[in-house]
Amino acid sequence: MILSRLAPWKTLRGRMLAAAMAVETVMLTLLVANSVRLLYSSLTEQAQLHADQVTPVLNAALVAPLAQHDYATLQAVLDESRSGGGVEYLAVKDSGGKLVAISGWPRDRALPPPEKTLTLEPKDGAARYDVSAPVALAGQKLGSVQFGLDLQHIVAARKDLLLQGVAIALSEILLSVGLLTLLGLWLTRHLSSLTRASERVAAGDYAPAALPEGNDDIGRLGAAFNTMSRAIGERVDQLTIALDEQESLARDVEQERARLSALLSAMDFGVLFAGRDGRIVYANPAFAVLFAIGGTPIGTKLGDALSNSGNAPRDTDASDLTAIDDDERREMTLTDGRIVSWHNVPVRNGGGVTIGKLWLCIDVTEPRLAAQQLIQAKDRAEAASRSKTEFLATVSHELRTPMNGVLGNLTLLGDSNLGPDDKRLADVARRSAESLLRLLDDILDLSKLEARRIELEEADCAPAQLVESVLDVLRPRANEKGVTLNARMMPSVPDVIVTDPARLRQILFNLVGNAVKFTEEGAVSVRARRGEDRDNGRFLLEFEVEDSGIGIAPEAVPSLFDRFTQADSSITRRYGGTGLGLAICRDLCIMMGGAIGVETAPGRGSVFRFSIVARIGDPSALRLVEPSVTEAARNAALPPLRVLAVDDIDVNRDIVRGILERSGHKVALAANGSDAVRMAREQDFDMILMDIQMPGMDGLTATRRIRDLPDTRGAVPIIALTAHASGSSRPECLSAGMNGFVTKPLRPVALFAEMTMVLAGTSKAPPAASLAKDDAIMPPTIAPAPSADDALLDQEQIDILMEVLEPEDWESSLSGFAENGRITIDAMIAQARAGEPHNRSAHTLKGMALNLGAAAVGNLAKELENAPSSAVLDNLDRLSDLFDRSLVAMKAAVRSTA
Repeated sequence: MILSRLAPWKTLRGRMLAAAMAVETVMLTLLVANSVRLLYSSLTEQAQLHADQVTPVLNAALVAPLAQHDYATLQAVLDESRSGGGVEYLAVKDSGGKLVAISGWPRDRALPPPEKTLTLEPKDGAARYDVSAPVALAGQKLGSVQFGLDLQHIVAARKDLLLQGVAIALSEILLSVGLLTLLGLWLTRHLSSLTRASERVAAGDYAPAALPEGNDDIGRLGAAFNTMSRAIGERVDQLTIALDEQESLARDVEQERARLSALLSAMDFGVLFAGRDGRIVYANPAFAVLFAIGGTPIGTKLGDALSNSGNAPRDTDASDLTAIDDDERREMTLTDGRIVSWHNVPVRNGGGVTIGKLWLCIDVTEPRLAAQQLIQAKDRAEAASRSKTEFLATVSHELRTPMNGVLGNLTLLGDSNLGPDDKRLADVARRSAESLLRLLDDILDLSKLEARRIELEEADCAPAQLVESVLDVLRPRANEKGVTLNARMMPSVPDVIVTDPARLRQILFNLVGNAVKFTEEGAVSVRARRGEDRDNGRFLLEFEVEDSGIGIAPEAVPSLFDRFTQADSSITRRYGGTGLGLAICRDLCIMMGGAIGVETAPGRGSVFRFSIVARIGDPSALRLVEPSVTEAARNAALPPLRVLAVDDIDVNRDIVRGILERSGHKVALAANGSDAVRMAREQDFDMILMDIQMPGMDGLTATRRIRDLPDTRGAVPIIALTAHASGSSRPECLSAGMNGFVTKPLRPVALFAEMTMVLAGTSKAPPAASLAKDDAIMPPTIAPAPSADDALLDQEQIDILMEVLEPEDWESSLSGFAENGRITIDAMIAQARAGEPHNRSAHTLKGMALNLGAAAVGNLAKELENAPSSAVLDNLDRLSDLFDRSLVAMKAAVRSTA
């Protein structure tokens, strides 16, 4: 390590020095070589110049002796010229090439050949330049002279220059080495310390001594190393702490793993974990015992382990169980008959990726058997309760008929000419009969509530008129006691609402009747206001019934709305009653989406507050007191018309045709929008009655197509027939080009009134608005709430149909309703189960049922039309039951009419 560190070529200084010396050597070599080359060039030029100067001198000195053939003079001239130095030899040849004189060269040796250029190549051991020049006189060549210039001084000068250059270069290199070494040592003065510190860090010492710092690059390098050293020390401390914590956590995890393993092993239900590849990673002993798996199933495919177990599932395929990736609960029956509830839970890592599945298997055989026994006991109890309820309903219903007869005859008897005592006895008997009838009504309502046979019907009604009708009925009794009845509707209460008017009237009768009964003097006030809004356009309608009567003790208030409960026994003895009225009011309020409560104090009267859920109604949809078809037609005073009736339901077309033909009009029928457009194009009609919702081309599209027809056929009046009673449908129909709007079920008076107004060109508002009167303003009579079968049918619509249709047509309509209604219900169910839209089927069923008088089926279809598919599936039994009972009731209604 030390030797390798001291090797110069392995250090930065050594490499820098070597690089500098290589550069210095190359540069000095080039410098010396170039100097020698320049000197050589200069000397050779001087030698060449000397040769050029010697040649004319020799020519001048030799021309005369050579011309005279004075060879002795020639020899003397040659010897004299050579003695001057610088010339190594001289030789003269005559014009024939014969050597005539020579000096400094042996005569017996051949002269060297002359050179064209000067070179320093050694010749005969010496450096010489051989030159040959002619000797001429007046342009005539007399001979030639050849001499050799001595170049030894040039060679010596070049050698001296080379030696001096090399010496100077070596000296400079040595000086550079020393200087660069010192400079490198100064520049890299901290690198050794840095190297030693780095070696200490590499050896495990993460806190070496601090290096010197400075403002130059090396000093900043030391500062950076010191900063890095401190950061490493901090990170090492943090890692040490983290490692300690990890080791502690690992110990805790191992302890928890041991506890968990012990806990899972001690559990009496099976626990299994399978990896992503479906192989078992863990299974507690209870799992192996439950499925009778021998050996250790770890590493085995889950499906193989279950299939090959001694107690495998017999009603479930193991491959189906292992293929489930979602959180699911299921029950399966094992080979030995035990019932196992298992819960499949996907196990995911922090990134949400599934890494396996956890199974929890519990033997639920005994709880399931106990549950079955409880269900059987519950069914028996419910059957007994239903039997009791049905018995009460039957008895109370059967007793109503003779009681109505008794009450009617006692009323007639009281109005006859009787003596005072007999009249008093008849009056006592009548009041007793009324009390007994009210008791029967309460028992009947109670039985219906218990059997859940009360179904709410939605209809438009005027709340102010409904409240006033209740007060009108009870006002005579209140006047007898000197009690004033008054009602006040707040401005926020709509003029028309959609609710169940019969049930709202029943609640008001109970509460106002109780207020009159328990008030000896003063007043009973009824107030109403609009409460908070709910979803789908619904809102709370809140009522208050305040009296100045006897009040109720605080301890009796909590049980006031319980069945068969009154404030105390003295009330029963003094005022009578069964204690069912308030209980029935509470149940009805809850059914209608509201609540009921009371504020009271003994001797200070009571304030009963109740609320129901309602929505704003359409004044045009208020039910009319219908005249007969003939009467309605006569009142309308329409001329005989040729009418096209368009509807996709046979029963609806038959009803429209019967109403119109009975009134003297001619009717053509179309089953869809396409047929209607074709018939309107080919024939002249005075009016078209167009259904809105039809398969294929609907009524709105058909109307637009008809409006595109030329001449009068495109201007034929068109009236919409729709089961949508809300006011939002009217603008849509009018914008499509229709002239009028009539809701289903059809009422002849509304139909003929709209036809009259359309023909007169005045259809701007619902035609029935000016004629509609809520049935609450009819002369009130105390009548029992309708029975369950009474609520099934719209008897008024059935009476209209019986007037319009012949018996065989009615039977055919019933048969068509039974067949098409069942097909439509089945289609609704299939669509709901498949998650497909069912609103068209519900709309078809609604129109078919309401037009034929099956009110309960039509109202339920109306509710389901815009409801989710789950609502259809939840009402399957109810819809089928209503449909079957409606058919029976409709046939019975026909027989009773006959």
